[in-house]
Amino acid sequence: MSNLIFIDRSDVAKDWHARGFSCGLWIDHAGREWSNHPRQTDELFMIMSGELELELEGQSIRPLVGEEIRIPAGMPHTIRNIGGETARWLYGQVREVPSETNTPAKERERSFHPELKRKRRPEKRTPVINISKEI
Repeated sequence: MSNLIFIDRSDVAKDWHARGFSCGLWIDHAGREWSNHPRQTDELFMIMSGELELELEGQSIRPLVGEEIRIPAGMPHTIRNIGGETARWLYGQVREVPSETNTPAKERERSFHPELKRKRRPEKRTPVINISKEI
């Protein structure tokens, strides 16, 4: 039996995020093929388990588990699951730079001068009715 290598997805994601890439998990059944799908940005690729073949510009390579492959933007490539089992692999694409329209609402809030902030409305108080039993 071959040596098993454990890939910690969270460690890979931290590294890829620090380098500006997303990190997603893809699961392919035996025999699955993704053909000729170039992307607009660079991509990262890493096998977590299984056996995959990656074809780049007519050259086939069989990356090892844990080996990172960088695929340049616009390069057509094919990924094939050539093993007899389900394969799991990580993929990353260059993440978008946050813009005004896709940043969280909290970050888009206007910052007002402290003296110009709106005052909070007073809380509504419901009257309390005391009911007592007198005998």
